[in-house]
Amino acid sequence: MSAEHVYRVASSGWLHCHGHQVEEVPAWPRLTHSALVVLDMDDVYTDVWRFEGKTEYAAALVEKRVRTQGLVEGAAHVVVHRLVKLPGGFQVFFSAISLDLWQRCTQWAKEQDDHCLVMMAGGLLCDGVASGSARVVLSQRRLMCFVQSEEGMVFGSTQALGSGPSAMASAAQVLTSNHSTLLMRLGAEAVEWCTLWSTQPADVDTCLAAVRSVVGGAPVVMHAQEMTLAAERVHTAMPTLARKAAGRHALNPSLERVAWRAERWVAPITVVTALVGIVLAIVGVLVGQLADQQRNAGMNQRAELEALQSRIQTVSLVEAPGKLLPVAEFSRTLDEGARHDPVAFMAVLKAASNKDIRIQRVRLETTSSLGSAQPGKKAFRVDGVVAPGASASVTRWVSQMAAAGWTLRAVDPTFTLPGSFSYELVANAAALGNVKP
Repeated sequence: MSAEHVYRVASSGWLHCHGHQVEEVPAWPRLTHSALVVLDMDDVYTDVWRFEGKTEYAAALVEKRVRTQGLVEGAAHVVVHRLVKLPGGFQVFFSAISLDLWQRCTQWAKEQDDHCLVMMAGGLLCDGVASGSARVVLSQRRLMCFVQSEEGMVFGSTQALGSGPSAMASAAQVLTSNHSTLLMRLGAEAVEWCTLWSTQPADVDTCLAAVRSVVGGAPVVMHAQEMTLAAERVHTAMPTLARKAAGRHALNPSLERVAWRAERWVAPITVVTALVGIVLAIVGVLVGQLADQQRNAGMNQRAELEALQSRIQTVSLVEAPGKLLPVAEFSRTLDEGARHDPVAFMAVLKAASNKDIRIQRVRLETTSSLGSAQPGKKAFRVDGVVAPGASASVTRWVSQMAAAGWTLRAVDPTFTLPGSFSYELVANAAALGNVKP
């Protein structure tokens, strides 16, 4: 069901389509609503021509040939439906109407209170037809075909001469025979059938049968609405085609076409905006709930932390029983002895010393010279000699001992030999600082 007001202007008069109803109206009515007007006249000359030259002069070249050949009575106005560039020139699909009719249409459309877009049947015929496809259209007793291929555009049209079914069958036979080779090459899936306007279902069946016999199968059939015109049933796809083609094929100035299109976007945009608002509201509620949950979790963790700190403080205030003090001192002594195990230390010292370093003496001493606040700490004193010119070996030795877990402090050498050095080494676990040489 179409919400648009669509007017069909034919040679026999004006018809108004809205919803499922069609009614005859006087020509050039005064409209109070937005409307799409389709000029579907039998005496409009439509064709595809080829020219050489620039495409900017297409309308002028067509108008000159139309006037020269007398194809339109009096002055003519040319409407270009589609233009295709080809090697050495271009092709133009056009309709030529009398200049008087053109001026009357444009002036009448401007005088209406709401948007009124005027288009021609030729624009509806080619709109949306891609390369490698075709559209066959029946409008009352006139059958038209438009093809877009790699070679260019092809147009054909026949008029049934008479009112009987045989006249329609003859017209369909002529049209399909003229373009049988091209339609057969495209295939049934590339050919679209459209009932633009018909009050005779038999005519539709006759034309469809002719197209089917040529393309070798059933073409794609565009949906046609069924409307009521007095006691007749009208089958038409004009409202659908007019809505799709209005933005590109309306004869109105581009500003009016844009305004009409923008008005159609208002309702969808309003719906989308409402949906976005609802989604944002839902997201806001969910975010608020999540924030409340995180806030509650934070308060619970803070309460647990405070309780844990309180327990730690309580335990720290408890003094150890006096009978455990000797055990603690003995344990400390064992730990310090394990860290200053001479056997283990000599193994580390041997691994760190190369051929340029000769260890003269190693002693385990009790010293407070390392800056410790507690006197009586254990330390190894190492006296050695480095080979002449190999001072870098001492630096590597210091680095390796530090990497092995010892803190080194250089002291005055015990021996006076050239290259003599002395260091105090404390295990890192017992050292308060890292004293570098």
